[in-house]
Amino acid sequence: MGDDLRIARQGGRAKMSLAVRGWITPVLVALALTGYATGAAAAEYIGNVLTEVKAEDRVTIAHPQPVQLLFVFQTKGAPNARATKFLKQQVFDTVKASGLFSEVSEAPTANGAILSVVIDNVVAPKEMKDAEAKGMVTGATFFIAGSNVVDHYISTVDYVGGPTAPKMTKTAQQVLITQMGLINSAPTGAVKIGSIKDALAILVKQIVGNPLNDLGKEPGFQVTDAGATASPAAASPSAPAPTTAPAAPVAAPAAPATTPAAEGGSAAPAAHP
Repeated sequence: MGDDLRIARQGGRAKMSLAVRGWITPVLVALALTGYATGAAAAEYIGNVLTEVKAEDRVTIAHPQPVQLLFVFQTKGAPNARATKFLKQQVFDTVKASGLFSEVSEAPTANGAILSVVIDNVVAPKEMKDAEAKGMVTGATFFIAGSNVVDHYISTVDYVGGPTAPKMTKTAQQVLITQMGLINSAPTGAVKIGSIKDALAILVKQIVGNPLNDLGKEPGFQVTDAGATASPAAASPSAPAPTTAPAAPVAAPAAPATTPAAEGGSAAPAAHP
């Protein structure tokens, strides 16, 4: 505890200023990587509007195809290499768990299918000013006075089923709320999460899993998926070609062509009298 207090007193304000200027995600990732946790970050909360996709709600694909996965994490639109590396495996695991694809790899696939996932940590100018003000108060009181910092995330999932297939896009939004300081109140509209690592793991499952499931519901995705089995399906309809053999029964009606002659025969007896 002595070390924690010394760190807070010596670099509390500078630390909060850095977190605000670079926004909170780099700090969250750093804390998650090092396992560092003090009273400075009392708790993590995640928005309760978006939830994980339930097993019974998952889309089922009859003939899943392989896909190449590209993932980038951004902070205010700029690539964040450290966060990308830290969350990469969780994104891959989420895509695999969706069941939409037979194989998920970093390398190009034979069918040319590509799935691009971008998670952007964004912030509005007004929220940045609010965060600066709250951060200054929290830092000035050595993390005694509390404040809640809201962190917004937008995920964009793009899918192309092949070289000539059209691009399909789905998005989702979520928030993480970091409760700073020792004296604070719980935020509304959010669920408390055990740790920063847990919060980031749940965030990825929600913000990537939901757009993926929405993608699988699209008729275009199903059609693209069925492309591999399209030729066999086309071949089976041609099998009924033998059904054209019933052209023989059509010849049977040709027999009535002699019926006019029969009518002529019936007319002859009438001429006898």
